[in-house]
Amino acid sequence: MRAITIIFITLCLISGQVLCFKVIGCSGGSVMFKCMYKSDEQHNSTPLKQREFYDQLKGKYFCRNRDCTTGISTELQRRWVNNERFTLYDDENSRFFTVFIRNLSREDDGKYICGNNQKWSHDVELEVNNNSSSCGTSVIRSAYEGQTITFSCEYEHKFKTHTKVLYRVNGDPVLVLNSSQSSQSSEEKFILSDSQKDHFTVTIRDISEAERGVYLCGVERHGSSQTITHITFIKEIELKEHRQITSVQVEAYISKSVFITCEFPEEFKENQKFIQKDSSKEISVDEQNQWIHYDKVLVYDDTSAGVLKVFISDLTAADEATYRCAVNTADDHLFTKIKLKISQVDHFRESSESVAVIGESVKLSCNYPEKQQLIKHICKENEKKICQSISSSEKQRFEFSDSTAGVYTASISIVSPRDAGVYWCGAETRHEHLTSVSLTNKHQLTLTMPPVIRREGDSVEIKCPYDEKHTTVTCLRSGKCLRKVVKYLCKGKCFTKDAQNIIRSDEDHDKKPKISVKDDTELNLFTVNMTELRAENAGKYWCAVRDVFNLLLELMIIMKDAVIHEASVRGSASISCKHIRKQTQKLFCRGDQPNICIRDGARVSSNKRINSRFSLTEETSAGVFTVKISDLRAEDSGKYWCAEESSGSFIFTEVQLHVTREMTTPDTKRETSQETEKPEMTSSDTKKETENPGFFVIVVVSVGLLLLALVIALILFKLKHNKHGIISSKDRRQTGDHETTQEDIQDTRHLDPESDPLYSTVELPTNPSDSQNPLYSAVQLPTNPSDGLLYAAVSFQKHEESLSEATVRFSKEETHCDYASVNHNISPN
Repeated sequence: MRAITIIFITLCLISGQVLCFKVIGCSGGSVMFKCMYKSDEQHNSTPLKQREFYDQLKGKYFCRNRDCTTGISTELQRRWVNNERFTLYDDENSRFFTVFIRNLSREDDGKYICGNNQKWSHDVELEVNNNSSSCGTSVIRSAYEGQTITFSCEYEHKFKTHTKVLYRVNGDPVLVLNSSQSSQSSEEKFILSDSQKDHFTVTIRDISEAERGVYLCGVERHGSSQTITHITFIKEIELKEHRQITSVQVEAYISKSVFITCEFPEEFKENQKFIQKDSSKEISVDEQNQWIHYDKVLVYDDTSAGVLKVFISDLTAADEATYRCAVNTADDHLFTKIKLKISQVDHFRESSESVAVIGESVKLSCNYPEKQQLIKHICKENEKKICQSISSSEKQRFEFSDSTAGVYTASISIVSPRDAGVYWCGAETRHEHLTSVSLTNKHQLTLTMPPVIRREGDSVEIKCPYDEKHTTVTCLRSGKCLRKVVKYLCKGKCFTKDAQNIIRSDEDHDKKPKISVKDDTELNLFTVNMTELRAENAGKYWCAVRDVFNLLLELMIIMKDAVIHEASVRGSASISCKHIRKQTQKLFCRGDQPNICIRDGARVSSNKRINSRFSLTEETSAGVFTVKISDLRAEDSGKYWCAEESSGSFIFTEVQLHVTREMTTPDTKRETSQETEKPEMTSSDTKKETENPGFFVIVVVSVGLLLLALVIALILFKLKHNKHGIISSKDRRQTGDHETTQEDIQDTRHLDPESDPLYSTVELPTNPSDSQNPLYSAVQLPTNPSDGLLYAAVSFQKHEESLSEATVRFSKEETHCDYASVNHNISPN
C-alpha cells in the first residue's frame, strides 16, 4: 500500500499540475475536502464564451468508479446535496465544490474521482486509518435552555501547530463556527480554546433550542500540495436541548424546608425520573415508590400518581440554584425548571413545643409571607424526617383560622395517640405542572392523657395505648426473630438522662411490690398499677415504645388532711398551707377539681403574691405559706386548693372556706364584731369546732331562761292559793325539811359528761303568806353554750293530781336538742 501511494504522488508531480491529491481520515470520524475547478492557466487560455459554458455546466461528482455507484453527484448550485454518508456543495463563484464524508470506515479506503462531467476531473486517494485512539469518537451531550456546556476534542501531538476548527451539521449546511486562528471573545456564542497540549475545548453559551444539532471538531491537514488542505474531523458531538415542561420560581427560607411535587404526562408515569441541581450530576431515582436519600435531598418516584416528590431540608444560602426535575423519554427527557430562591426571614419562629390532651383539641400558630396569596398548609414528619401531607381521611380534623398580620392558626380536634409527632406549617403554591410548599414553623406536639388525680394512700391505673406495629414479634429475612417490643413507663421523658425508669413490660414486678404491669397485645394497651400513693409519686409520667413513641400523663396527688376555715362577711381569713418540697412554686386557686383550678388560673402564687383581695406570704423555715383573703363576701364560700408545683409536678391540699352572714336582732341595731374571723382547722378538728356555739346563742338562751323563771313563779303562786294545793306551815314544819322546788334546765345537745348543765333553781317560802320569803329563780349559764334556739314549748297540767312535771324544750334543726325540766313536787297531806 505504501508503494502504491508513492507511485500515485509521483505521477501527480510529473503532470505539472494538481490533477490528483490525497485525503486522510480516521475510522469512525469524518473528512471534508475541496475539489478544485481546473487550473487558472487552463481556465484563462480557454476562449471566454467556451470558458463560461464550461463553468456553467452543473454535473459535479465525487465517485469511486465511473458509474458512481459509490459516491455522490449533483447538478444543483449553492445547495447541500446528501446521499447517505456523502454530502456535496457546489458554488461556482468559489471555483471548487466541497465533499463531506461522515462515519468513515476501513472499507472507504481507496481511489476516487472528483470533477465535471464534461471537461475535467481529479484523482483523489482516500486513506482511512484507525491507529489513533482519540480519533473517530462520537458522543451525545444534553443541555437545558440557558445552560452553558463545555466539551473537549483530543488530537495527536503532531497536530499541535495545526489549525483547529468547529463545524456544525444542521440540516443542509455544514457550517464552520470557529477556528483557533480566529479572535476569541467571552461574549461569543461559541468559544474555541487551544491552550492544552493534547486537546482543545469548545464552549457553547446560553443554549437554546436553536443550538440543537451535531457538532464536529477537527484539524486542518495538508495533502500532496501545500495549497490544498482538508479537514480531518476527530470527534462528533450530538447536542440535545431538552424539552421543558414549565419554569417556576419557588421561594423558601433559611433553616427551613421545602417540599416540591413535579407532575409529568400520564404516558411517562412509569418512566425513570431524576433531579438535577444546576449542571451537577443527575440524581436518578433507581427505586420507585419509596424515599431515596441523597445528602439533604430526598426524592420519591410515585408511579401511581405520575409525580416526582422532592424534599430539601435545613436550607442554606448555598441551596439557592436552578433545579430540574425530569422524566426520561425514549430519546430524550422532559423537565420542569425550578428557580429556588432562599430568603432570610427573622420573624419566623424557629420551633415550638405544644402539649395536647387526648380527646381534646390543640392550636398551632403558623407564619406565612404576607406579600403572596398562598394556600395554608400543614404536614407531619415521618420516621425519615420528611414532612408528608395529612391523609384525606384525617383532614376533617384539621382546620385553619383566618390569617391576620402574617399569622394563621391550625387546629387539630379530637386528638388521638397517633397525632403525636413533629408538624410543619407553611405556604403552598400551585402551578400547572408543579406544587411547592415552603415550610415556615416547626411544632413538636406532645400528647398527654387527661390528668389523673388521686388522694394520698390511693391506687392508680395508668393506661398507655400504642401502635399495632409494636404488638407482634418481628422476624427478619435471615429467619431470626426479635422478641416482643419492650414498653416503658418513666417518670420524666424516657431515654433522657433525667428520666427515672418506673417499670418495663418485660420486668419482674415482684421486685416492685407496689407496681404491677400488663401488656395486652390484642388491645394494644400497656397498663401499670401503682398502689399506696404518696406525695412524692406526683409528677409527669411517660409511656414509651423505643424512642419513637411517647405519651405523657400527669399524676396529681391530694393530701389526706383538708383545711376547713370559717369566717364572717366583711371580715378576713388567713389560711395556712403546708408544703412538702423545697424550692417549689406555691399557688392558691379555686375550683371543684384541682386540674381545673390550675387550668383556669391561680388567684395568687409565688410569682404573683398580691391579687386584689388575695395575698400570699411564705414562711420557708416553717414549711408553710399563708393566703389572706380580705373583705370577705358570702360568695367567697367554696372549695379552694393550696398547691405546690415543681417541674410540672403538683401536690394539692383541699381547703373548704365557709363565710357566714352577720347576725341582726329586731330590737337592736346591727353591730359588726371587730374580730369576725375564726381560725382554720383540719378535718380532724371539725368535731371540736361544732361544739363551740356562737355568742348570739348565749344571749337568746339567757333571755329565754329569765322569761321561763317568771312563768314558773306565776305558776307556783297560783298553786299556792289553790285550795287543793295549799300546804300549811304546820305540815311543812312537821317534815322538818325546807321544801324546795327546783327547775333544771340542761343543755343536752352533746352527750358530753364534762359539759356544765344549764339550770335554774326556784325556791318557795316555807310560809306562803310570809312576805319575807320571796319567790326567786337563779339561772346559771353553761360554760359552753349551745349554737342557737329555734323554739320553746311549755306544757302544764290542769289538775294538781297529775301536775308533777312541766317541760320546756329548745330545739334546732340539728339532731341535738336543748330542753328544760321544771319539777314541781307537792307533798301529800
